[in-house]
Amino acid sequence: MNSSSSYWENYYSKHREPADCSPFAEFITPFLKKGKRLIEFGCGNGRDSKHFAKQGINVLALDQCKKEIAFLSDKFKSTKNLIFLAEDMTNLPDLENSDFLYSRFTIHAIDRKGEEKLVKWAASNLKANGLFFVEVRSVKDELYGIGEALGDNAYFTDHYRRFIILEELHQQFTSNGLDIIYSIESKGLAPYKTQDPVVIRLIAQKK
Repeated sequence: MNSSSSYWENYYSKHREPADCSPFAEFITPFLKKGKRLIEFGCGNGRDSKHFAKQGINVLALDQCKKEIAFLSDKFKSTKNLIFLAEDMTNLPDLENSDFLYSRFTIHAIDRKGEEKLVKWAASNLKANGLFFVEVRSVKDELYGIGEALGDNAYFTDHYRRFIILEELHQQFTSNGLDIIYSIESKGLAPYKTQDPVVIRLIAQKK
């Protein structure tokens, strides 16, 4: 297990219970349709997964934190439209015919090669007209440049972060046949306590 994985295992051991959903989850909810399938990458303690399931969406929530996934699987075992699995989102088997994919604050937690693999996988496993929702830290965020520089706009503090360039993210999606139908880069989208990071929100649609 790498140091970032250890960090998140420790973090979720202290924050096991799902809290209220994120602002991003609320933002994308109007795009969802009851009875459709959504896969979440890096679900953490399931705060957004639980919210989507309550909307009548069939949710498959993935995360590498095995202990947290075991806890959530037991806690929500009677919720038939919510499944938690311990998986590496950069090395997934085919799970074809997904209507929606959701990634909040996870693409900046993987390296560029992992991002390339994930977006390619998404293009292969989304249904036609399916949507991929992404929220991620931008290189314009105030945390950019803090910590040990690892190259490729990545830095290590107590865990790994790779800050994203908007235009490069667009290119990654469009080169895999995913059209950008919504994009914004701004503060005010993901405030947390005293922090107000500059984030990218993006919605891509499979052609």
